[in-house]
Amino acid sequence: MVNDHHADATFDYYHHHHHHYQHPPFPSSSPYGGYNNSSSNVVIPSPRPKVTTNVWEDEGTNCFQVDAKGICVARRQDNDMINGTKLLNVVGMSRGKRDGILKNEKGRVVVKVGAMHLKGVWIPFERARELAAKFKILDVLFPLFADEPSIYLC
Repeated sequence: MVNDHHADATFDYYHHHHHHYQHPPFPSSSPYGGYNNSSSNVVIPSPRPKVTTNVWEDEGTNCFQVDAKGICVARRQDNDMINGTKLLNVVGMSRGKRDGILKNEKGRVVVKVGAMHLKGVWIPFERARELAAKFKILDVLFPLFADEPSIYLC
């Protein structure tokens, strides 16, 4: 077990903030409800980021925002577009690679003014979800891609 000063906070966070999180069912083959003493089968879920909302006055819409790895990734409430620049920043790729991906996106909208977390290349929801899946960051961005992110508001 890694000595992590966040462990207690993570446990506390889980038990006070996640009313909608469903634990996966345990295998029914075990007489002990799926728990065992083998550490190799223990899955410690990573803390899920919380979602907040913010009014984007210049655009006349609200945004859902998730903080993932210290980066705020936003989704527009009116058309569900997602800030692709911030999304790919979560992956940790170089600016060149990120910009190379985003410059060819269909339906992209470039935002150059406003709050820092709103600037960037906004891309359609489905394409953003494809990129998040490709780069394996869907989980750290939960619940940004949920059908109703508002039910996860803190």
